[in-house]
Amino acid sequence: MKTHCIRTTARYGILLFIPLLASCSGQLNKKEKDTSTSGMVTIGADYEYEPVTTAEIEVFQALYNRAKIRTVFTTEDSAFALLLKDSVRLIIASRKLTPDEENYFHSLKLYPEQMKVATDALVLIVNKINTDTLFTLQQLKSVFMGKDSNWMQAGEVHSGSAPRAGNDSSSGKLRIVFDYENSGNSRYIIQHLAENGKLPDYCYTLHGNTEVINYVSKNRNALGIIGVNWISNIYDTSVIRNLREVNIIAISKKESPSLNDFFKPYPENIQYGYYPLCRDVYIVSREAYTGLGSGFFSFVTSNRGQRIIYRDGLAPIAQISHTISF
Repeated sequence: MKTHCIRTTARYGILLFIPLLASCSGQLNKKEKDTSTSGMVTIGADYEYEPVTTAEIEVFQALYNRAKIRTVFTTEDSAFALLLKDSVRLIIASRKLTPDEENYFHSLKLYPEQMKVATDALVLIVNKINTDTLFTLQQLKSVFMGKDSNWMQAGEVHSGSAPRAGNDSSSGKLRIVFDYENSGNSRYIIQHLAENGKLPDYCYTLHGNTEVINYVSKNRNALGIIGVNWISNIYDTSVIRNLREVNIIAISKKESPSLNDFFKPYPENIQYGYYPLCRDVYIVSREAYTGLGSGFFSFVTSNRGQRIIYRDGLAPIAQISHTISF
């Protein structure tokens, strides 16, 4: 009897301890789960937005020191692939989900949140020696359609006319350079300026915006395409150095423009549509609860987050007055 009582007591003690252990485990799991301002999350972003994304994360983590955001910078196509595979919680890119991508998420009973957070611009850069920096949109279309393979000839800009695309072989063969294959930049040019979804054979891909800037700085006949936030934060010493090495092209939508019709990719010109090569920037989130991804999402759209966007040369969705010049 005594032995039985001891065993019974021990058995009940163990049974009482199990729910207590489960309760403690549940508390630990709850603590480990990320919240809007704490925990860890992995996000993805197009390489185009590496400077501004990094700036947003640095400020966010400084404000919330229990938050840790890991970022995978990759091409636009790869960023969406990572989101579909649940390798990242959200992404920053220049497009929203396609209908097929939305249907895939819906099949999983997931309904991703998509929101425009800024307006971005593609910047065309040329060698510092090259002073041909005023082009019409139609001239650029001719270049990307493969109709003009030689460098643009200087026109009588001072008299009000823009430079014209020329066929003088002495001007040098064009070499157009992009950051990556299948990047947001190349997709934009293919969709808006190229013909039949194909770029001419004098277009090349390098390995990042920095490489594009370096290549253009060393090649007189090069035309580079980069994202605006790589050359717009004048408080960044690397940006100051980049601006010393290249010239920024001003573009006009008009076929017969005056000098006042040419615009550079300043935030105000992007925001009000004066600069023609603009695109929206989105955050696309698959987070199914209010976690750290949601907290970062909210921060980017807040006043502070939007000021960071403006400082990095993109046009925010909120009205912020400031001047950035190249």
